Amino acid sequence: MMTLHGVDIFLNLSELPKLPDKLGPFDLIFIASRGTRVYPVAANTHAGIDWPQCRYFSDETVTDVEIEQLVTQITELGLQWTKCQKLFKLDGENAFSQPY
Repeated sequence: MMTLHGVDIFLNLSELPKLPDKLGPFDLIFIASRGTRVYPVAANTHAGIDWPQCRYFSDETVTDVEIEQLVTQITELGLQWTKCQKLFKLDGENAFSQPY
């Protein structure tokens, strides 16, 4: 069974965005740039930000409406998003990849 738990929001931005750590039922898990995690920083090995991927995730199942509200809140912060990818679990296992 597939259950919805979060969303990756890609931003049209060339710097690390300032985002809330929590929005609604979602926690900001990481920000990545081209598949490399840049926040929270594990190692200082990345030389720049390009179209950051911002992962908001909930351990609990969420709804499409909650995802839409999250995206609206990001827009209201003055940030332009380019695409969103919903994050599902399949039979309790993550059905999505993690950044480096």
